[in-house]
Amino acid sequence: MKIGFFITARLKSSRLKRKILLDLNGRTVLDRVIDRCLAVDGVDGVVLCTSTNPQDSCLYSKALERGIEFYAGSEDDVLRRLHDAAEYFGYDYFLSITADNPLFCTYTSSLLLDWSIKIGVDFSFLKGLPIGTASSFLSKNALKEALEIKKQTNTEIWGPFVNNFNYFYIGEMNICYNVFEVTSNKNISDIRMTLDYPEDYLAFLKIFHGYDVQDTPSLFSVFQLPQFQCIVEDLFSKNKQLFLSSDEVEEIHSYFPEKKLRKKSGLETTTIQL
Repeated sequence: MKIGFFITARLKSSRLKRKILLDLNGRTVLDRVIDRCLAVDGVDGVVLCTSTNPQDSCLYSKALERGIEFYAGSEDDVLRRLHDAAEYFGYDYFLSITADNPLFCTYTSSLLLDWSIKIGVDFSFLKGLPIGTASSFLSKNALKEALEIKKQTNTEIWGPFVNNFNYFYIGEMNICYNVFEVTSNKNISDIRMTLDYPEDYLAFLKIFHGYDVQDTPSLFSVFQLPQFQCIVEDLFSKNKQLFLSSDEVEEIHSYFPEKKLRKKSGLETTTIQL
């Protein structure tokens, strides 16, 4: 059994040009993400999953520079790209994160990986953390099934294509972190901590400038920074996260057969108190 950590990365962003190559206190956003992937327990290798578009070719050299693998696949079908990378390098399972998330939680990623392998789910997800800080777990074989069923070729927002417990065996790990408090009208899981807008970049700059250049700060230490709540309110909260509509999700789920021929489906949950 071979387990990877896959980073999806492209340079097509329009709101914030070439955002994953921007500097965060002496290291690029992408380097910060790679550092975190390499720090996760139980991973056999890290793969940078990018596209065949020439604009992304400079990412190949970044992967080589960091001593990780890279795969150039479909531009828009992210699920196809992830599957093909797993097939090419021989990974059976993998964690996934996008390169927009330089503060994803390494500790809970390790917990998710260990739990998902033990119970044998197809896909699993972390809940209870800010948007942009939670990784996901995928099985290559189950992902192949999802690819055969889906009809869309654009899967940039790919969660609904696999998060269907009526067909797949899904795991949800709920993280309870009660020490951190935000404003009364905002839940911790509603906070955006992902890089899409200039305000997000300013927020990450403020956070990383609170650490040494070589530090890989834990998410929970970031929560404890004196300025963190102000950063959330003044910068991260300026924009809303884009999600598929309920109608779009319902349409995707309608593709899956009602009568399952799989050995197991359903929802498995666990709660971790931190």
